[in-house]
This record gives sequence, structure tokens and C-alpha cells, in this order.
Amino acid sequence: MQNILYFLYRYGYVFLFLFLELVCFNLLVRFNPAQKAIFIRSSNHVSGWITDSYDSVIRYFRLNSIADELAQENANLRVTAPNYIYSLSTEREAISDSLYQQQYELIPARVINNSIIALDNFFTLKGGTDIGIEKGMGVIEESGVVGIIIDVNQHYARGISVLNRDCMISSALEKSHFFGTLFWTGGDPTSAKLGDIPKHAPLNVGDKVVTSGFSTIFPAGIDIGIVSNFELGDGSNFYDVDIKLSNDLSRLDYVYVVRNLLKQEQLEIEEQ
Repeated sequence: MQNILYFLYRYGYVFLFLFLELVCFNLLVRFNPAQKAIFIRSSNHVSGWITDSYDSVIRYFRLNSIADELAQENANLRVTAPNYIYSLSTEREAISDSLYQQQYELIPARVINNSIIALDNFFTLKGGTDIGIEKGMGVIEESGVVGIIIDVNQHYARGISVLNRDCMISSALEKSHFFGTLFWTGGDPTSAKLGDIPKHAPLNVGDKVVTSGFSTIFPAGIDIGIVSNFELGDGSNFYDVDIKLSNDLSRLDYVYVVRNLLKQEQLEIEEQ
């Protein structure tokens, strides 16, 4: 108490001065229209700046949740494409929704670890069995194929990217429908190889390569890349094809894990 009294005794005149300043300012603004108008305009400007700054801070901290919502919305839109559904009709002209069954679902997930410079490259996703990811599922992004999930626990999933020698993806030339296998031999992270394309297949630089849909991992028609070079070795019946990948795997952020709802049925019939 003694310290408070001493503080007021020592600095009381300062507080008194500030109080009188406020009183004078209030009187000036209240009884002078010109100063009142200036004060109102200045107050609106300051309050607007404060509100805008506050809103910017809030939006910054909500970026992650906004990105998650957009990724989920995008996934819901993508699975309505024709290559994600299974036709229940043999009539090509049938367009009724009742003649189609959803075959693929997309699970949005965020990449939290990724490599591209090793001989065999991997990536890690935030999200595992808790969001429905399972071993063996394919992974894509907006620009094309990313890889395949090889391990998963409750909250994380690990996959091999197309930049891995163990990653083999059934692929096809979009125009001619000749199919082969995409694989990587190391080196340039922007290119890969396409094998098993027979020498009688029509082939040109710039031809688009997509997933074939022959496996249970990816639907047909997902972008992979374009033919950048090809040659036919002496005595060979198959082309050696270089592919320029459509996506930049060094910039992965949000991806989509592909769930094939009819996978088990296909595997069962193929095993028989």
C-alpha cells in the first residue's frame, strides 16, 4: 500500500495530465463539427485496419483446415469422372445415374516427407488407417501418378514413388491403347521408362501415356507423362521408350489415395 501511494505521489501529475488531455480532446471533438468529422474518418480507418489485420491473422491460422476442406471437395468432384465409375449397362448411350456404380474413392492426404535423389525413393503421408488408407493403394495428384502405398499404421502411410525401381505401373498409350509397364532406372527425377511396347505399335514423340486400368490400383486414364524419345534395338521386338513425367515429384503437397471398391472382386476372379 505504501508503495502504491509513493507511486501515485511521484507520477500522479502525469496521470492527471493525461486525464485532462482526454477531457480536452473529448470536448474538442464533441463541440467542433470539423474536428468531429476528422475523428470519425480516422476512427473508421483505424478500426478497419485493425479488423483487416485480425482477419488476416485468423485466416493464416486456418490455412491448413481450408486446404484440407478444398482437398476433400476436390476429391469428391474427381470421383464423378467416367473413369472412376463402373457401368452396369452394356448400352453405350445409357446415361442414367442408376446404371453406374462408384468404383473408386479418393482419400486426400498431405505429404510430410518425400525424396527424389535416391536410387529408390519413398514418401510419407499424414494419415493412415484412421482415414481409410490401406497397403497397396495407389496415390495420385492433380498432375498424375505419384506411387503406391507399401506400409501403413494408424496415423501415417509410407509409399514408393514412381522414382523407385520397385514401382511398376501398368500404363498405356492414350491414342493407340497399346499397353506396357512404367518403371524407373534412376537418374533424372523428371523421366522414366515405358517397357513392353511392341514394334508394330504406332509411336510418336509427344504421345500421351496414361494408366491402363488393368491393375486394381489405378483407374484408367490417369496422366503419367508423354513420350520424349524412343528407339528400337537391333533384333528387338519392343521399343525402348523414354517418358517425360507429367508431375514434378519434388513439389508434392496434397495427394489423393485411390481406394478401389471392387478390388476384392477382381482379385478373387483372377485367382480362380
